[in-house]
Amino acid sequence: MTTLTIRIDETLKKKAFYQAEKMGIPLTLVLKSALKNFIEAKSFTVGKAETIAVTPAIQKKMDKIGKLLSR
Repeated sequence: MTTLTIRIDETLKKKAFYQAEKMGIPLTLVLKSALKNFIEAKSFTVGKAETIAVTPAIQKKMDKIGKLLSR
């Protein structure tokens, strides 16, 4: 094991600590999990991921694109 020291905004730390405490997990576990996900996914998302509703029209377009790509 090793120690990682980071500088973050005090308010962010307090909010994260409070949220982890409400969930009954240590903040260290949250950060370790985030680092592992970063390594495994080989990507990094800033902000909140968006969810879109797939309407029948969008699905039709996606199916058409899928057929073109599978050629």
